[in-house]
Amino acid sequence: MTKELPNPIFIISLDTELLWGYAGYPSSEVINLMKGDDKKVRGCIDILLNLFEKHNIPATWAVVGHLFLDHCECEDGIPHKEMPRFKEDWYSADPCTDIKKDPLYYGKDIVEKILSNRVEHEIGYHSFSHIVFSECSREVAEAEIKIGNKLAKEFGITLKSFVFPENKIGYVDVLKESGFKIYRGENGRRRYEPSQNILVRKFNGGLNKLITPPVEPKWEEGIWKIPSSMYFCDPQIKFSVLPRAKLGLCRAIKAKKVFHIWLHPHSLLLYPSLKDDLDKFLGVVAKERDDGKIEVMTMGEFVRVLEGKG
Repeated sequence: MTKELPNPIFIISLDTELLWGYAGYPSSEVINLMKGDDKKVRGCIDILLNLFEKHNIPATWAVVGHLFLDHCECEDGIPHKEMPRFKEDWYSADPCTDIKKDPLYYGKDIVEKILSNRVEHEIGYHSFSHIVFSECSREVAEAEIKIGNKLAKEFGITLKSFVFPENKIGYVDVLKESGFKIYRGENGRRRYEPSQNILVRKFNGGLNKLITPPVEPKWEEGIWKIPSSMYFCDPQIKFSVLPRAKLGLCRAIKAKKVFHIWLHPHSLLLYPSLKDDLDKFLGVVAKERDDGKIEVMTMGEFVRVLEGKG
């Protein structure tokens, strides 16, 4: 079931994971790049907070649960022994130290910084250790959600919004049962399947590079799903990001739908031009908002609109 909106909406969600985003890719070259410049990696958070404050735009920071911590310890030589394993060696990268020794695995200060910012951002959840929900067992999914709720409450946070690691969806019913109200769904792009004619697949793939669709919320399995419109980053065609985002925003305003972008904070380090593109785009969003053409809100605030409370 979809829901018609009274006004067009803009949402930005951020997959905030530091090195946990590469827990499943221990040989990734990005790991060494990030470790070689950990201050700049964490500095991407400050850059984003400054941009959001400049344009007065709130964001949903989907935080990996391990970043709620400022330290952790091994038990019997095993990291997080109490957690069921997605894979046997899943926590092999966990240093079991503290935020000073390994600042890319802990982020309690980041959560505190977001919460204390002048702009009222939302802390969402991105699993505890960036496990893939579409591949793990129900036991693992439940444990990842349970510990996240527990750690968030220590900050006075009630988690409402969820972003699946790698955008791979699974165990949506576990989210609902654990009190979550909304999650980021699959991208609203045209899909192409291996069974399709190669020309059709190329055509759809090309459209996905050019078109960033407005999206609509859907009520499924007792929880709201809001798809993403666009990943605000394109390593192959960097110059296309800003014009595509502007076009997508315009389409959402005309259609009275949602334009929902997302990105990883550390992408600002990997692709330096992204900062200026985001700054310019947020400026466009702010102008449209100030002109009364679109509302800007977090995923959690969007739920209030969907429930008729906003």
